[in-house]
Amino acid sequence: MTLSRKTNLAENNGQTADDASKTSSEDENLKEALLNLVPGALNESPKPVNEMSDRIEYLGVPLEKAENSDSPYVPNREQYEDYINDEYALSLQKKIAIAFSQDEPILIEGGTSIGKTTTVKKMCSELGYEVHYVNLNGATDVEDLMGRYIPNPHKKDASDPEYLFADGKVTSGLRKEEGKKKVIILDEYNSAAPNIVIRLHEVLDALERDGDVVLSEDASEVIGTRKSQTKVIALTNPPGKGFFGREPLDPAQIRRWIYKKEPTELPQKTFDHSSDVLFGLTDASVSVADDSYTSYPEQSLSPEQLSDIPGIKGILQKYKEFHRAAKNMVKNRSIAADQPQVFTYDDRMEPRRVRDFILKFYNGDITETFQYALKYYYVDKLESDIDRQKLLELIRHVTAPRKRNSKRRDINSASENSPIQDQMRVAEKVLRNDFIGPQAIKNAFDIDVPEHKIPNIPFSRNELKKAKKLGQFLVLRTDQDNHGINLTIEYMENLMKDKDSSLISNKTRWFESEDFYMKETPKLEWALVSKKVLPGTESQDYLAQTKALVNFVRNKVFENKPLPDSYEEAVKKLEPGMTITSDTMAYMKIQELTRQLPVEVLYDLIVYKANSSDGLSFINKKWIWTRGVSDNRNPVVIGPNSINGINISNNRRIDQSHGALGALFSRTV
Repeated sequence: MTLSRKTNLAENNGQTADDASKTSSEDENLKEALLNLVPGALNESPKPVNEMSDRIEYLGVPLEKAENSDSPYVPNREQYEDYINDEYALSLQKKIAIAFSQDEPILIEGGTSIGKTTTVKKMCSELGYEVHYVNLNGATDVEDLMGRYIPNPHKKDASDPEYLFADGKVTSGLRKEEGKKKVIILDEYNSAAPNIVIRLHEVLDALERDGDVVLSEDASEVIGTRKSQTKVIALTNPPGKGFFGREPLDPAQIRRWIYKKEPTELPQKTFDHSSDVLFGLTDASVSVADDSYTSYPEQSLSPEQLSDIPGIKGILQKYKEFHRAAKNMVKNRSIAADQPQVFTYDDRMEPRRVRDFILKFYNGDITETFQYALKYYYVDKLESDIDRQKLLELIRHVTAPRKRNSKRRDINSASENSPIQDQMRVAEKVLRNDFIGPQAIKNAFDIDVPEHKIPNIPFSRNELKKAKKLGQFLVLRTDQDNHGINLTIEYMENLMKDKDSSLISNKTRWFESEDFYMKETPKLEWALVSKKVLPGTESQDYLAQTKALVNFVRNKVFENKPLPDSYEEAVKKLEPGMTITSDTMAYMKIQELTRQLPVEVLYDLIVYKANSSDGLSFINKKWIWTRGVSDNRNPVVIGPNSINGINISNNRRIDQSHGALGALFSRTV
């Protein structure tokens, strides 16, 4: 097949085909760069800590690297090479990353040796952030934080000043320096003397509004602050519980912080994994569930756009009810009764933080985004699993009502009559270049699919995210052209000839009298299709391939979920020891649910290749068994692409196998 996006791009940019061919190596470099720059690009599984040239994503939450990391205050990265990114450590890094991305001060309360300080410094070493660390134990005074006059070590003659002002750790962390980002670590915060806490209140209040800190310790020097440049994190042990000298903080202090209650002891699972790593019994990598990642949109909302979110009024009303209930539960000690650190859910701070979270993290699903915000700001203040479950049960009811004709809607909340444009916009945002919609059909066939005929997308946003991870693309199939002519293989071949392209390369046209060539057409529907032959389906006969497809459906597509009824019923018919005959194989329901017809393979190939720089790579090297059947009762096989097009064969019996003959996966429900 000779359709090429490279050629089209060359023509659009006034290049010759020769010029375009010179970019092939550049395209490969671009692909390699995408793997580093875009999480999940080219269907690579996302990394829990995904480092790129300008930022690092911690379970999906990005933090920009410092432009200037040339400083002795930036921790040496080599010191943290043995840091183990286990499940707990990754969760802690994500919590810190969210606070830093929101420019909010965060207070983490947890036991000794769970990794609070180490985790912060490790992140700073990766990001190139300066660390300005101060321990607020009983021996620390305000001057240690803000600075003091010291004898001038550079004094050489009488004209030189006798004393110089030396910044304290907080002051040095507040000073703005071009290209630098700084983190002020306030360790043992609940051991601080009252006068220190009062001074820190002034600093936090100034940072909140990007205001000025008056340095009374140095002739009232005024220091301008910028919360996007200076991050503040306080670390504490739980008051009481065997930690000497730790006193509970008063509510006026707690409300200024994003307060996170971490465990007093390292989780047993983390301890076991770390021990196994240290003794060489396993590697440091851990598997991370998909729902551990936070979807981070490329562009934040503006406050003016909040009212455009569908269901925002209804879900806000439910949030108000939730907030009042959660606040009363704390007040009545039905939750957090055993926590010595008293806190409340502040009537002003919590709604503002939730609002800002939605502005930053809204992913098209207001219910999902809102509920995650409540888990982050409300549930994470609790220590007991029982208490956390109580709030989670309340959060489950904070949902947006389903509305019609919304300006902003995602697939999950779309009703039957919702605008298809909104559904496609969400799908394209999730899948990026692997979304093949109406414009792609226009590019490939010059066919316009009327918007009122486009069916609803039958897959949820989470299903699309899973499909992206599994290396699939979403394609809109249509059955007719603009004049009502059926899109058979025969007609598509003629369309390609009109475009000076060859579709089929066979010299012997054995299929020209076959129904699959003359009569079969795609249905008007959406389909998820794998881009490569599935592992485990090569060198297998038709029955073994079918069983491999079932395993893929059970263990990958619907991982940790019950199979939908349609799949469950189809799988039950694959009894142990059964055989598939040429008369029954094409009509088994499981084939319809997992394989393409020949016309669907060719259609999908044409529209994808016309709109993607990589085309479908499987077609260059592999043969695939379709669910189509030729007149000789053998399955129709689609084969490797050549300069003149692809090949169609029927010379493989269902009991035969070949190393280059595999299966694609396709689903429409």
